Amino acid sequence: MTRRRRGGRVIGAGAAALSLALTACGADGTAMPTADTSVTTATLTTSADSGSINFDPCAALTPPFLAQRRWDARPPQPRIDSVGGSPWKGCAYTASGAYTFRVQTTDTTLIAVREKFPGAMATTVGGRRAMRYEARPDVPGGCGINVEMKSGSLYILVDDPRRAHPRGLSPCDNVTEIAEAVVPLLPEGS
Repeated sequence: MTRRRRGGRVIGAGAAALSLALTACGADGTAMPTADTSVTTATLTTSADSGSINFDPCAALTPPFLAQRRWDARPPQPRIDSVGGSPWKGCAYTASGAYTFRVQTTDTTLIAVREKFPGAMATTVGGRRAMRYEARPDVPGGCGINVEMKSGSLYILVDDPRRAHPRGLSPCDNVTEIAEAVVPLLPEGS
């Protein structure tokens, strides 16, 4: 997919129609209080350098890769969202533990995530900078991470309100574990 240089505004896919508050996760996955920041469809700015995003999560997370991790309870569901004029492209997955997660690419940068959500926790995944945050404190069980890419970020969202992870991982620990498995699949230079 080739994209033109442009500015825009976006927020995390799935949250576009809702006003949500975000809270950072601590190292143990528990919520850390931050300012109650309301999110709307016009809040995160995107990178001015929005070159092509050359990673397709739906193709990269192959059936054997998903089966090995027990992330194949249902076939992946393609997700193409357009939030504030910016594309969010990837797939939604259901793990055998009955929790769901998304893996999408976006042109939202970590700078934009940090500007909008100053309480997001900075971390590193596979040698790349990342920002991790509780996705919906008003609906417990969601945690997101944006991992830096040259033209934006890889966005992963875990939704596990029943705490169904088979090893009892918190959603924020789970999203980090998923990111650690997926980031090595990113093409060099992406």
